[in-house]
Amino acid sequence: MQSDLGFSSLPEDQQPFHERIRRFRDANGLSRAEFAQRLGVAPMTLFRWETGTAHPSPLAALKLREIGLDRKESRSGIEHETHHGGAGPSASGSKGQIRLSMTAGMLQAIPEPFVRNGPRDQSAFHKKLYDLQASSPLPPDTLSNRLSLVEEVVGFGPTAQHALDRPKEEAVAWNSNYGSHGWHRYVGRFPPHVVRALLNHFGADATSPVCDPFSGSGTTAVECRLLGIPFVGIEICPLSSMMIRVKAGFPDDPRILASLGRKFIAFYDEAWARFLDNRASSSLSHEEVLGRRGNLIPPFTNVERWFTPAALLGTSLAVEFALGERGFHREALLLALSSKMRSIGNVDVDVVRAEYSKTPRQSVDVGRLVARQLQRMSRDIEDSIQSHRSLIGAPGSIVLHEGSVLDVELPEDSVAHVITSPPYGTEAISYLRTHLLSYRSLVAHLGHDPYATREKTIGSEYLSDSAPNAGDRAQSLSKTCNRFFSTHPPQEDGDGASRRASMLQFCDDMWEVADRLSRWLRKGGSIAFIIGNKRLGRDVIPMDAIVSELFASCGIELYESIAHKLKTNNSNSQVPWQDRIIQEERILLFRK
Repeated sequence: MQSDLGFSSLPEDQQPFHERIRRFRDANGLSRAEFAQRLGVAPMTLFRWETGTAHPSPLAALKLREIGLDRKESRSGIEHETHHGGAGPSASGSKGQIRLSMTAGMLQAIPEPFVRNGPRDQSAFHKKLYDLQASSPLPPDTLSNRLSLVEEVVGFGPTAQHALDRPKEEAVAWNSNYGSHGWHRYVGRFPPHVVRALLNHFGADATSPVCDPFSGSGTTAVECRLLGIPFVGIEICPLSSMMIRVKAGFPDDPRILASLGRKFIAFYDEAWARFLDNRASSSLSHEEVLGRRGNLIPPFTNVERWFTPAALLGTSLAVEFALGERGFHREALLLALSSKMRSIGNVDVDVVRAEYSKTPRQSVDVGRLVARQLQRMSRDIEDSIQSHRSLIGAPGSIVLHEGSVLDVELPEDSVAHVITSPPYGTEAISYLRTHLLSYRSLVAHLGHDPYATREKTIGSEYLSDSAPNAGDRAQSLSKTCNRFFSTHPPQEDGDGASRRASMLQFCDDMWEVADRLSRWLRKGGSIAFIIGNKRLGRDVIPMDAIVSELFASCGIELYESIAHKLKTNNSNSQVPWQDRIIQEERILLFRK
């Protein structure tokens, strides 16, 4: 039987949808691009369906049903029930339950929908996150509200995370954008569900400051704010630092952003009308906009390809208004603007790195896009305060140092726990390329053009020219590092030689990080260090073993290594080139 798309139907079976759609395409001999074209979606959208990181819209699901692919999910869940700190669904209850056996008592809980419905290859990892939380020293009444990946605890009610996230009953993957987490796109962001599970495992509370020396977009910072845990972060990138200050340092009163949005749109409409002076926006030129009195966006290469003149004017007006504000007001508006750059500029949204689209984006209303984002942020603040009302900390509990972890010094014994994920090495420059238009547009505030210099750019401390003796210290302290790089001698020239030197410098820098953490961390303190094993040529660099040995040399001992390819809703976590470069990711758990 043939459908109107020309595909032969495959019979329904018990496999998860993402596996069935992949088998369907293979069986019909179609490339991903061909199948995506016939379905009327982008190849990257189809890739996300096939990897289980996204699921089709109702319209797309209807098209798939027409060719014999009904999006019914088999349940993966966790296969068995345990009574000694493990997790698994019981036979009782329509949704199933897990038992968390703790020192202080037993908790009966209902897993989140994305755990019950999720792909089988995530089941063991979900179980591990439950196991980690079951070993928490927190009392049951506190832990029951803080649990991650749990919809409801019997006798206590819904968890704070569930109340804020509100996942759909048919969800098959976790949503990493709940609360303020979703205020800005960010490549390489790790899931807040993992961070919350680790905070619970460590028993972090209001008396135990948590540090993230590679704070990124602020996932750890936001989770600490929501749970009332003091946070100290370090972040080298000015744009990322701004994200953290806004996302984690939001005010206690959500009306502040709603009021800011109204003030902004009034300024925007008046300034727009005054500048156009009854002309059509199509009559504008880029030169006229860049020469406008009050414009703070400097000319840059290919500006005419990245922005239409009208979109450039709207962005210029938004920046002008923002820089007339101070503190949180200024950065909140700039963050709202930056978060909408892929809707404002001529950005090809089907690629991860910044590339301009050949078809200019038309009819862009920058003012309304930014104002709507501020309204969303205001609602998210209100929801965060309501869902976490018994847990949430004050804005002042979040402290951020803008600089490199290799330069910042914190007081000795000032940190109870560390949760972090450093750049994995030489591809860290992707973080920069993704936000090109934000850097170009916000340079008057950020004070930094990363295309002129790589200083103060995410990962730049690992991308700059390597020292002549790069790797000497790491090879002297790590047998694994010495053994691996001894069997991969330097080449005379080419990318291989540069990459080898960069990765050796990365290893040396990881020792510097370990040395600092050993001084900052209290005795008995814990570290969760998320790292990926990348390739040098055809071989995988055993970075997890190297890092473990370097940490051990500083008196920080590994007590568990959890291997898993972390899945997020961020497209960069699942794109094919990264699967080739990063063999696997590991959560390394250490204790001082």
